[in-house]
Amino acid sequence: MNCELCRKELEAYREGKLSEGTNLELKKHLDSCPECATVLHGEAMMDQIISHEKTVLSNPFLSTRVMAEIEKTETPIPIPSWQRALKPVMVMASIAAAITIGVISGNLYYKPVSEKIPVELAYMDDATMELVNYLSND
Repeated sequence: MNCELCRKELEAYREGKLSEGTNLELKKHLDSCPECATVLHGEAMMDQIISHEKTVLSNPFLSTRVMAEIEKTETPIPIPSWQRALKPVMVMASIAAAITIGVISGNLYYKPVSEKIPVELAYMDDATMELVNYLSND
């Protein structure tokens, strides 16, 4: 038996699924080939580690501690009455301050028109003006 065929059959060998003749051939090869024996030993160790990981028991008090922490965080923190009364006052004061700042900054950049509107423009009635189309020759 060669190493490639041996390594293909190692899992079946460990599980005991090989026939009697193939099992003996594989055992002879493993006795004579240290590389294949090392691979078999490594796979057996991996199986032991995996089976140990599957059997690790969880801490029975873990869920109790987690639930206690959740209940601690769900308990509302009491807000003093002076803070509850001060909050709407502060909101209104900040809105009033924003409006005041907006009006002041708008007035800083406003330049009043120093020219007076001609009297002719004040008496002009755009609704009664004739259309330019009536003046054309077409």
